[in-house]
Amino acid sequence: MTMKRRTYILGAAAIGPLGDTTEASRRTLKADPATADLSNLVLELTGQEMRRAGHFTELAIAGAGLAVRRAGARLDPLSPLFFATGLGEVHNTVALFKQVMEGGAGSTSPYAFVNSVSNTAAFQVAKSAGLVSPNLTFSQEEFSFECALRFAAAEIEDGLAAGALVGGTDELSHPRHEHIKRLPLKEGEIMGEGCGWLRLGSDGAGAIGEALGVVELQIDAGEEWAAALCGAIGPWIEEGVDAFLMPGFRMDGAETAALAGRLDAGVKDYLKYCGCFHTASAFGLASVFDGPRKTEAVYVHVNRNAEGRAICAGIKAYPTPLP
Repeated sequence: MTMKRRTYILGAAAIGPLGDTTEASRRTLKADPATADLSNLVLELTGQEMRRAGHFTELAIAGAGLAVRRAGARLDPLSPLFFATGLGEVHNTVALFKQVMEGGAGSTSPYAFVNSVSNTAAFQVAKSAGLVSPNLTFSQEEFSFECALRFAAAEIEDGLAAGALVGGTDELSHPRHEHIKRLPLKEGEIMGEGCGWLRLGSDGAGAIGEALGVVELQIDAGEEWAAALCGAIGPWIEEGVDAFLMPGFRMDGAETAALAGRLDAGVKDYLKYCGCFHTASAFGLASVFDGPRKTEAVYVHVNRNAEGRAICAGIKAYPTPLP
């Protein structure tokens, strides 16, 4: 039997709704944020003015570019790309529909049409990263990033690729009452946007962490939530290693407290920095690597959906040199 390879994290980047890219630049959101201007960041990373690209694509390109840069070593052009999004290019798609409804199909801009295609952002990320490899776009609502991460890790674990780039991106839109038709939120929940990217590899040299796995399970009526999840993700948490639970925006306080208690884990509330969006888990997991740490730690992101399914993604962050 061939042993599966470990999936190492070589670089990571998270961009929040304020254009924040580092721990020092993150701010707690008090209300629904406006759309940040990322043009200067994209220009710095790519050397190009992406005038025809929408904000959604700029977010994806900037996050992927930062993750690649922070990894240091050159990205193999054959590395596959796995891109996750819950809603895709909202602004350009809505604008396209308005053009068609008001002026007919002949009134639409070719660029508006191209940008509305679901995998355009993945193509642009691959192009900016110099990749000539296959790229896939995943859209599974709240589970979008976890599905992409599962496929990316499988490529490395099975020896089909030496490295991969995986990320998730979603954008918000105003007014709120229109946006929550696409992403139902409770009163008081802040609608957010952002991205998170991980550069993965099979070689642990210079790694900052590793992907532990993705587990999806059905929570049946009457089954105790915390017990079921602990059985699935408990093996990721080693004795003596700090553990943190990262609850997604579909988790409630009682569920989070019960699970954290059983796992003897702390709770890391990353949503206060990015708000609620389908691929917020990508931001949360990538933001783990924002700053240096003295010891290794395990982070488990948990979310659920309306159909009663739960999904968990685990990563381990290695100690890094302190400044």
